[in-house]
Order: sequence, then structure tokens, then C-alpha cells
Amino acid sequence: MADKKRKGATGILRRPLLNIKRYMIKFQDNRFMYFSRWLFFGLMIGIVAGVGAIIFNALIRLFRFIFQNTLEGYYSPRPELMGHTGAPPHVVLVHWLFLIIPAVGGLFSGLLVYTFAPEAEGHGTDAAIDAFHNKEGFIRGRVPIIKTLASSITLGSGGSGGREGPVAQIGAGFGSVLATFLGLPVPERRKMLVAGIGAGIGAIFKSPLAGAMFGVEVLYSDMDFESGSLMLAIVSSIIAYSIYAYFYAGFKPIVLVPMFTYTRPVTLFFYAIMGFALAFIGQFYVRFFYGVHSFFEKIKIKPHFKPMIGGLLVGIIAYFLPEIMGVGYGWLQLAVLGKISLVMLIMIGLFKIIATSFTISSGGSAGVYAPSLIIGGMFGGAFGIIFHMLLPHVILQSDIAPFVLIGMGGFFAGVAKTPISSLLMVSEMTGSYGLLPPLMLVNAITFIVSGKRSIYSKQKKNRMDSPAHSKDYLIEPLKKYSVKDIMKDENFAKPIKPEATLYEMITVFFNSNFTIHPVVDADGRIIGFIKYATIKNMMMNTPDDERVAKDIMETKKIPKIKITETLDIVVHNFFRKKTDELFVVEGKTEKYRAIIRKRDVLVVINNAENIFKNS
Repeated sequence: MADKKRKGATGILRRPLLNIKRYMIKFQDNRFMYFSRWLFFGLMIGIVAGVGAIIFNALIRLFRFIFQNTLEGYYSPRPELMGHTGAPPHVVLVHWLFLIIPAVGGLFSGLLVYTFAPEAEGHGTDAAIDAFHNKEGFIRGRVPIIKTLASSITLGSGGSGGREGPVAQIGAGFGSVLATFLGLPVPERRKMLVAGIGAGIGAIFKSPLAGAMFGVEVLYSDMDFESGSLMLAIVSSIIAYSIYAYFYAGFKPIVLVPMFTYTRPVTLFFYAIMGFALAFIGQFYVRFFYGVHSFFEKIKIKPHFKPMIGGLLVGIIAYFLPEIMGVGYGWLQLAVLGKISLVMLIMIGLFKIIATSFTISSGGSAGVYAPSLIIGGMFGGAFGIIFHMLLPHVILQSDIAPFVLIGMGGFFAGVAKTPISSLLMVSEMTGSYGLLPPLMLVNAITFIVSGKRSIYSKQKKNRMDSPAHSKDYLIEPLKKYSVKDIMKDENFAKPIKPEATLYEMITVFFNSNFTIHPVVDADGRIIGFIKYATIKNMMMNTPDDERVAKDIMETKKIPKIKITETLDIVVHNFFRKKTDELFVVEGKTEKYRAIIRKRDVLVVINNAENIFKNS
């Protein structure tokens, strides 16, 4: 009885879901609704990413309250409080728990991830990049959920990492799941995945433009972009940011700074020196990060327990330097305010690299974006202080804070190969656009000087190197040829007269290699077509049928192409009209000339593929 009720309830839910799916498929096939449907998809992805960012941030606060505030008695600085901790009076710090709590968080995180979704380990943005390039944009529905829980435990217990990876996976995962549910083609599923990345980043950093740009830029290590996804990413990022800011985080920038302006070109020289230094520090970060990853891969224990070891190592560092725990925006706020000494800036920057590597490269779950901003900001502030100490009349006291901000963007531009989104990110995170010229310079230097290695190992060099676009480059040679160029005598299929009998039509198909034949009038124009399946059905079931060709021909959506069209247009029509054969017509009167088949075009594509592989 209970099973019947359960099946009945499932059926009740399934019917409206199927109706929604049918409606959306009709919706996507209507060319007049093309832009509307993408707006709708962007809205859906943005809503889920925005709500996901709220839930994720709330979970981090919950676990931070349990592990750090309640058990350890530790309160980190908060940027919205201008670097103050907001700790209650007479709080007791239980220092020895710093050694244990991050390891406990790593254990819980490892058990969650490796039991239910092993692909959620590490930093989530890299997993989304890998799904785009190598998995046709497919992400399992459970991955964002497990990533959210595991990362919130990791960060709440004091692990060193960022929030962007899990939120990017929430948005990307929903985009992928929605596209799969609606049966959208793989290229469109990839677009929705990219939009999800942009939405997640735009929400959690309160940077909608930078988030959208990051989604299309982070896929490649060269200056290449997934430009076809940008508009959808912008829509979803705006929605996600609006929901996250309005209902939860507010619209103030994450880091509160004065309105800085660029007025002294002499400082560019010192910013350039810092850019070169940050490029080399960034390469050390990337090499150390993946060196630690290789070290943990060699440890012969179950991967479930490796994040616990990473957490223990983080705990040892945190015992002496608690500034490296968690995300760390509060320390960034203090650096901007000039309240951290030179030695402490260097210490936080250096040990943030080490702690982040131990947290994530051991298999722990968190993002690498925020730690990179913290590292860059700390070293940027250190360079600002050093330059001020050496040349106090050139680099003023007021110039130190801009070095922090420019260090944030420049460092991440080099380690992640995202110079444009890093530029926008710092501007939106701080609400300050007055430092764009020096920020552009430093980003360009770190991007070029830092070499080819990236913190995102799944990036491809460019679109040509990506499996997602390998076929695009095979399409290019097709633009050089028209239908007329590849027509041969074997492409001519005998037309059928409107008055042809069933016997005559059977004779035509019996002597043909085509599955469709045109019905033409006295002037040679196609007035309809007949399928082999139709004739076969009549021959088997109604062999005495006296109807002629004009009575059984199909007249709607005749699959035809002009003889002057290039082959890339032919390929597009094959898929749009869902056919393997197209009637070739010529002139203004569209007289019938031949039939072009997929296999005719495949010969040209295969030749192009051989040339592509050899090059």
C-alpha cells in the first residue's frame, strides 16, 4: 500500500515536470523566443547561484561559530567592521585547539567528498573548467551539494581557502543539470556551465561584471575567451549578485577603501618593479601548490584521510600564526588601513601560500581565488612599505594602500591567467576605479612574466587546444567551398512527377541511393518531397493504393539549400532541419539540381581534420 502511494506521489510530480520539459523544448525551438529563453536560463542560473551563495556563506558562519568562536574562542577581523573582530568581552582563547580543529574539519570534509563525490575535491573552479573542456559540460547534480557542505566545514574549521570554488560549482552544476534535463545540445550545456561560474563568482565577490568576465576568461591560459557565453554570464551574474547582496550581504564593497586616484605617473616605475616581483612569487605559489599535491598523492593511505593530515599541518601553522586561517578578508582590510607591520605582511603572505597548499592540495575542499587575493595584497603592501622607507618623498605614506589593492589584482592575474577579470574584480570588490592605469600595467606584467603555469591546472591554452572547439576549427575550411564545388553526377537524384503512381515511385527509389526524392513541377521547381519510409510503408501495407505522388508528398519544411551556399551553412542546415540530405536548388526560381548528403561534406571535413592533426 505504501509503495502504491509512493508511486502515485512520484507520478504526480513526474507529470508536471515532463510538461515543463516539453514546454521548454518547444520554447527553445522557436527562433522568435531565442533571446527570451536565454534570458530565462540566465535568470534561473542566477537565482540558484545567488541563493546558493547565501546558503554557503551562512554555513561557513555556522561552522566558524561552532569551531572557532565557541570551541577555540578565536574571532578573526571582519572587513565590515573595519578590521575589528566583534568578539564579546572576556572571551577565553583555547590556543591548543588550533592544532586539532582544522584536522577535524579536514577529516569531515574528506569523508564527505571521497564517499559521495570524489570529483568535488580540491578547488571547485578547476573541476568546472575540466567539465567544460573534457566532459561535455556535464556535472553530476550531487557535486555542488557535497562541495558546499565540505567547503563550509573546511573554511569554518580554519582551513585556508576561498569561497569562490564551491559557489562557482553551484552555479555551474545547476546550469549543467538544467541543460541536461531539457535535452539541450552539448554546446549550449557548456554555455550554461560558464554562466554558472560567472554567477557564482559575481555573487560571492559582489562583483557582477568581473564574475561574468571571469567565467569566459578562466577557461584558457592564453588571452582567449569563451565569448559566446558572455551575454548569458552577464545576465546570470547580475541576478546572482542582486539576490546575494539584497537578501544577505548588502551592497557595500567587500573591502572598504578611500577613493584613490592615479595622479602621479612616477609611481608607475615602482608598480612595474612590484609586478615583476609578484610574477616570480606567483610562480613559486603555483609550483609549491602542485608540489604539495604530488606529495600527498604519494602517501599510501585512503584519500578520505589526507585532508585531515593537511588540516593538521595548517593547525600547526595557525598555532603560531592564526592570521592564515579561513578566507582572510579582515586582514586584507587591516592591510589597506596600514595596521599591519612589514614583517607581518610578509609572514602572512608567505604562510598563506603554505597553508592554502596544505588545505587544498591534500584533497581538502575550498577555493584558491580568495587566498590569492590575500597573498597578493600582503606582498603588495610589503612592497609599498619598502618603497616608502627607501624613497619617502617619492612613495608617500598614502601610496601604501594602493599597493595593497594593485598587488591583489596583479598577483591573481599572473597565477590564474585572468588579467581582465582580475582588473575588474579589484575595482568592484573595493568600489574604487581610480587605480585602473597602474592596475592594468601590473596585470599585464604578471600575466606575461609569470610564464605558462597556472593555479588552474585544467585550463587549456586557447580555444584551438580545447576539445570543446576542435570541431569549430574543422568547420573553417568548409567556408572555402560552395555546394557547387563538390557536386558530382552521383548527387543527382531522379525527380518524381506529381502524377507518378506508386509503382513508378517504387521504381525510382529501387534504383536510388537516396532516402528522399523531390516532386517537381513542369518548370523544375520543387513542390514537395517523398520519403523512402513512406513508400516502403505503402508497399508493405497498401500495395493497391491508387494515390499519386502529389497526394502523398510532404510540402512543409522542404529541406533545400542554394547551390551557391558554402558548406558551413550546409552543415548548419543539416542539424537545424534534422536531415541527412538536402535538395540543391539554383537561381531565383529555385530549380531543382541535385541532393547533397552529409557524407559528401564529411569527405571535406575528414581532409580538413587530417591537415589539422598534421599541423
